[in-house]
Amino acid sequence: MSARAAYRLAVLGVIAVCVVVSYTVVRHRLANKPPPEPPGPRPAFQLPFPCGESWTLTTYAGHDDFDIDFFARSGNTGGRTVLASAAGTVTWAGWSATLGDGKPAPPGSSGTRGGLGYGVIIDHGGGWFTEYGHLAAEPRVRTGDAVGLGQPLGAVGHTGSTTVDHLHYEQLNDRLDANRTRGNGDKVEAVFDGVPSGITSDDTSKDQVRTSRNCPPAGP
Repeated sequence: MSARAAYRLAVLGVIAVCVVVSYTVVRHRLANKPPPEPPGPRPAFQLPFPCGESWTLTTYAGHDDFDIDFFARSGNTGGRTVLASAAGTVTWAGWSATLGDGKPAPPGSSGTRGGLGYGVIIDHGGGWFTEYGHLAAEPRVRTGDAVGLGQPLGAVGHTGSTTVDHLHYEQLNDRLDANRTRGNGDKVEAVFDGVPSGITSDDTSKDQVRTSRNCPPAGP
């Protein structure tokens, strides 16, 4: 065997060993990867509006399943106070919207191609999150703030990808996705005061009516 042939054989041997070792390491890691952490108990979410107010919960074809649009049952929808559905920590509060060319939309604009406009996302622990969108102006909370049940977040508006006053709302269980991307696959049917919302499909769900029990704690 020539020296060149021996060299090539040795290189192939090294490559084969590396492949086997890599396969063994990857297999071991996959076999020992801990299972996704189970979700914590669902918080006692309440309607994101002041106690006693009645709202229509609706959706439309093309909306993501489980997404809710809230409209006031009486009076103007725009300008109504939006409250935290449960206690938690604000993971994002600010502006998010894009124009038709994909560039960021100016803060405060409406009718954009996509985006919540002014919005808030709250981490309630145990993998549970809520999302509030299309607020009228900058949120009244900031990223990192601790918020309590019923704490004001802002006012209903029509910023971002809408021109109609309403609140876009979501409940998400981040533990449904091992990668914790908090995307569409993490959305779940919203539950308020222990009662399922009835909004589960953008094509078939009928409008629902709920009255808020997001009430201040009773006095001593």
